[in-house]
Amino acid sequence: MASSKLSPRQKMINLMYLIFIAMLAMNMSKEVLSAFGYMKLKLEDGNTTLATKNQAAFESLASKAIDQKAKYESLKIKADKIKDLSDNFFEYLDKLKAELSKTIINPNDFEKMDGTDIVDQYFFNQRFQTDDVTDREGSKQSWLKYYFEGYPLIASLTRFTQIQADIKETESDILSAMLQGQLESDVSLTNYEAIVVADKTAFFEGEKFTGKIYLGRKDPTLKAQKVVINGSEIKEADIQKGQVVLNFPAGAIGSRDIKGEFFFKEGDSIVKIPVASTYAVVPKPNSAVISADKMNVVYRGIPNPITISMPGISNDKISASAQGLTRVKNSGSYMMNPGAGRTTKISV
Repeated sequence: MASSKLSPRQKMINLMYLIFIAMLAMNMSKEVLSAFGYMKLKLEDGNTTLATKNQAAFESLASKAIDQKAKYESLKIKADKIKDLSDNFFEYLDKLKAELSKTIINPNDFEKMDGTDIVDQYFFNQRFQTDDVTDREGSKQSWLKYYFEGYPLIASLTRFTQIQADIKETESDILSAMLQGQLESDVSLTNYEAIVVADKTAFFEGEKFTGKIYLGRKDPTLKAQKVVINGSEIKEADIQKGQVVLNFPAGAIGSRDIKGEFFFKEGDSIVKIPVASTYAVVPKPNSAVISADKMNVVYRGIPNPITISMPGISNDKISASAQGLTRVKNSGSYMMNPGAGRTTKISV
């Protein structure tokens, strides 16, 4: 076949062989072009799904920023900046793809998107640089030249679509990381406190204390939409730092109820959390019990033990004074050394 003296028949066979090889190459090329095209369509479908998911997350964050401004407003401001950057870059690539393929009549006819001159003329006649890339031979080339120069149009469009997918993936990852960080802070054990709940509000001397200890989460940013206790709405000024300040008349002597509801906004609905508790109202003590421990009289010149108490009042809350009266530690016991006279007055 390489001889210079070939018969007309042999020349014809050689020509047909070259045409056959060229046809095989063309068929191979068309298959590759179609593969790029189908990959581009799949990436575009994925981008649409990601965009919908991210938009729902942004809307949810905006709603939380309204309901719990102190906790989520700063996150929303950061998320909005990220969304602006992401949308601008994504839209730029959309316009770029539209510009490069504006001469293509059928956007799904991938086999006709084999020209390399469109991308080459658009980019390499303009200033558009990124970091250099080292190829397999170890020589450095510009990023743009390495990935786009000489490639068919459909391959370049697919790569741009892949970059758009990376944008949406990054947007989603950043938003998830921001919300995850807030959730981790919310559930941290440092935000919990032990709450002791007694089975009743008053116990008799000698009786066993019974009750429970709960772990409650502190959240200074949590604020109810409305709180109603015993039929009255609590003022907004008394709903503060994740808690409600109660201040109302105790009522008549006996067992009294505390009933009501917390109202929280969750999305488009209102969630009600019931409040149910009791407390006891006891008579206010108006007299003290004073007794000499040894006998009903006290003697001058020696210490006389005396016990002073008031019903319903703990000993550490009681103070007494009299001439020669001294307290024994923090209990209700006292020692008295009376002065002159036949009687003494003790003020409690």
